[in-house]
Amino acid sequence: AKRVQRDTQGELVRVWEVFGERRAAEDPVLVGSLLAPDLRMAMLLARESFFRRGEGLRYAVRERGTDELHFCAEDEVVGGVTDKSYRRPDGYVGVGAKFARVRKELAERGLVPDHGPTPTHA
Repeated sequence: AKRVQRDTQGELVRVWEVFGERRAAEDPVLVGSLLAPDLRMAMLLARESFFRRGEGLRYAVRERGTDELHFCAEDEVVGGVTDKSYRRPDGYVGVGAKFARVRKELAERGLVPDHGPTPTHA
């Protein structure tokens, strides 16, 4: 397998393999590869391409053909800083039950949600 390739502008870039730890006490597993000119860019692209939705605990990269793994910083947050679970089907689990619970709590307080104007049918 190639260790160096040319990007679309003809510049030489290295092939980096990306590893991720999905659960605690699990060995890193290969999740993909990417092209980057250096380690810093490889780490950034790995995080944004493979772990931006919090799909693991930590990640690492290594240049293809070498043995040294470069792990992300211990304090680095893997995944976005905002909750975007609504973009995945599992983000909707429990929404109906939460709605029912809130409606019940409002009723117990004597509050009735405003449903807006009543639609009229012609």
